[in-house]
Amino acid sequence: MNIWIVTTGNSDVQLKHDYDKSKWQKRYRDVRNQLSNHLFEPSRPKNARTEEPYTLPARVMGMVYSPNLDDETYQNLYFPLLDTFTKGLQDKNRPDKIFVILTNQENVFSAKDKTDDKCPYWQDTYTLHLILEKYFQKVFPELKSNEDIKYLELKPDSKEQGLDNWEKCLILVRQEIYSLPINKNTNISVSHQAGTPAISSAVQFTTLAKFDKQVKFLVSNEYQQGNPIDIPSSNYLKGIKLQEAKALLERYDYSGVQEILTNIWENKEEPLSSQEQRINELLTIAISWNCAKFDDFAKYRGKIAEERIKQWWWMGYEAAYLAVIRLKQGNNVESLFHSFRALEGTLSKWVQTHYQHHMILVKKDESPKIKDSIFNEISLPKKFEFKGTKHLYGEFIYQIFKQSYPQSQANPHICQQVWNHVRDERNNLFHQLLGLAKEQVFQAWDTNENDWETRVLSCLNFVSGEKFTSLKEASLMYDVEQELQVAISNYELKT
Repeated sequence: MNIWIVTTGNSDVQLKHDYDKSKWQKRYRDVRNQLSNHLFEPSRPKNARTEEPYTLPARVMGMVYSPNLDDETYQNLYFPLLDTFTKGLQDKNRPDKIFVILTNQENVFSAKDKTDDKCPYWQDTYTLHLILEKYFQKVFPELKSNEDIKYLELKPDSKEQGLDNWEKCLILVRQEIYSLPINKNTNISVSHQAGTPAISSAVQFTTLAKFDKQVKFLVSNEYQQGNPIDIPSSNYLKGIKLQEAKALLERYDYSGVQEILTNIWENKEEPLSSQEQRINELLTIAISWNCAKFDDFAKYRGKIAEERIKQWWWMGYEAAYLAVIRLKQGNNVESLFHSFRALEGTLSKWVQTHYQHHMILVKKDESPKIKDSIFNEISLPKKFEFKGTKHLYGEFIYQIFKQSYPQSQANPHICQQVWNHVRDERNNLFHQLLGLAKEQVFQAWDTNENDWETRVLSCLNFVSGEKFTSLKEASLMYDVEQELQVAISNYELKT
C-alpha cells in the first residue's frame, strides 16, 4: 500500500494569469462581510511574466472560490506544488490513501489581529478543503473522499499554541500523525514543503520517528519545475542521527556514538571512507579508555602514546581524568572510585618503581607482592610488619611511601586532608548499597566542587613529581576527545 502525507500552504492554490476579474469581484462581494472589510485582490510580482499566476492569501482563496465550485471556476485555478508532487506519484507510486494537513488558527488570533491583512490567520488553508477535494478527485479519480482521502486539521487553541510555536506545533502534528492507521508494510511518501517552517519540521521529525525507513520525502525541484525529487528517509535520518551522536559525544558515551554511526554505515553500498574509518578508530580508542582498559587504549593510540607510557605514573592520571568524566556523566559512585583508585594506584606504582629489587614478579592480572627484605631499608609501624611476601594495597602502600618520603607528612593534600580522610570515607561509602550525591564525592575528599579536581591533581603531581596544571593536560584521552569532536563535525558538514 502507498500512502501520501502532504502539508498545505499559502501558495498551494493560485489563479491563472487569465482569470476573469469581473467574476472575481462578484464572488468577492458575496463574502466581503466575512473578510474584516479587507480589500483583498489577486496580485503578482512587479514585472511578472505574462503567464505568471496571481496569488491570494489561502483563507481568502478558499472563502471566495469554494462556494459554487463549478468546473468553469475550477479551470481558473492553478496548483503549482501539488502538480509537481502528483507527477511523481504515478504508476507504482500511485497513492492508495492521502492524508492532507490543513491549518486553522481561528482560535489563535483576535478580531483586532485579523484587521491586519498580513496576519497569519489569512494564510490558513482550512477553507481550501473543497478546492483540494475537487483537485484530488480529478487527479486520482479512483480514490474516495473521506474514505481514501482524509483531511487532518491543525487547530491550536490559543495564541501561545500558534503554528509558529515549534514545540506546540510538534505536539499538534504528532497527535494527528500518530493516530493514522498505517501498518509496517506501507510505503509512505511525505511532502512537507508547504506551511510554516515549524509545521514542515514537525512533519519531518514525526514521520521519521513514527515510520522510520518506511518514509521517503517527495519534494519540489526549484530548478526544474514539475520534476519532483525523491529523498529516502535515510538521508534525513542520517542528519538527525548525527545530531544524536553529537549529543552522546558531549556525554562521553562513545559506545552509543559508535552504535549510531554503525547503524548509518550498515546501509552504505560502498566501503567506509578514510574519514569514516578514522572516526571508527577513534571511537574504538575512546571506548577502551572509557572502560578503564588503559593498556589497550595506549596500544590503539600507537606512536602518540609511546613516550608517555614509558612513565610509571601515566595510568594514574588517566584514572583521575576518568573520575572527572564520570562526575560529568552523573555517575558519582564511579567518580569517587576512580579518583581514589588513581591515587592509590599511583602510590603502588611508586613503590614498585622505587623498590624494584624487593618486588616479586606476578601474573599481569594479580596484585604485585613485596618481600620482607624491604625492612632492610625502611621501618614500618609494627602492625604493618610481615614475614615472607605481602600484596601491595590499601594503607600498607601509603605507609611505605610515608616512611620512604617523610616530606609527605607535611603535604596538606597527601597527608592531613586526603589519606586520613578519604580512606575512611571511601570505605564507608563503598560498603553502602546506596546512591551517591555529587556533594558526597567532594566531602569524601574533604574539599568542594571548585577545588576537588585540583586536589586530586595535586596529589598525583606530588607522588609523580610532575607539574601538570590540569587533568586534561595530563591525560592522553583529552586529545582523542578533541579529535573526535572535530572529525564528527566535519563528517556532518560533508553528509
